[in-house]
Amino acid sequence: MWPRWLADPLTGKTPLGRAVWLYGFGVSLVYSVIGLLFPETTAGLTVYLLLGFALGVLQSVILWRCAPNSRSAFAGRFVRTAVVLGLILMPIMLYLLLTNPDMLLPPNNRWSGP
Repeated sequence: MWPRWLADPLTGKTPLGRAVWLYGFGVSLVYSVIGLLFPETTAGLTVYLLLGFALGVLQSVILWRCAPNSRSAFAGRFVRTAVVLGLILMPIMLYLLLTNPDMLLPPNNRWSGP
């Protein structure tokens, strides 16, 4: 049902190196380039960041499940530790985003008051 290029990493059948470089760094790079297309408004940046959180969760699942496929036990443990730390920080960042959305705007677009 799912395309193989997505099903294999989600089920942990991809080597850790490929998961890190392709589904970690590569997808993040594409996501960053797509970010240039979003408008610099609070709503546009909020949508962009919420998509980023969803992408981050997907990347975390892929990295977690592919971690045992590493040649190095240390690398697998390191990746899983990084995934846990990233998932702990996600709700904190989401809270900051939802309580103060103006912090997303570039400094020259923020309202500075009278």
